[in-house]
Amino acid sequence: MEIIMASWKNKINQTKYGIIAGLTLPLLGFFIGFLAQGGDMSFSTFWQIFTQNHDLIHVNNLKLIYQDTRQSTAMFCLLANMLAFYFSFFLNKLDRFSKGLVFITLLLAAVSVLFIY
Repeated sequence: MEIIMASWKNKINQTKYGIIAGLTLPLLGFFIGFLAQGGDMSFSTFWQIFTQNHDLIHVNNLKLIYQDTRQSTAMFCLLANMLAFYFSFFLNKLDRFSKGLVFITLLLAAVSVLFIY
């Protein structure tokens, strides 16, 4: 049984798989954020709130709601990568996979900071 597990770990322990996981898991986190925060609004309305430029909104309370929704959703997206990092690096010792995952997570975090603020 350990031979099968070692073979599986050797196959997935590549940087490209970490990059692929780092790009797909935030999409899953976005949908989880939509389910957690979306309430009764449609997905298109939630997407509009997420992508709308908050500088165009002149009502201060509405601007804060949009910015808070954007921040919370970005946290759900990055939290999915953090969870994958925990399982890949600390539990399974997949170093190269984790390297790709951390690279994409840092890149997405920088883009989200620019996008939110």
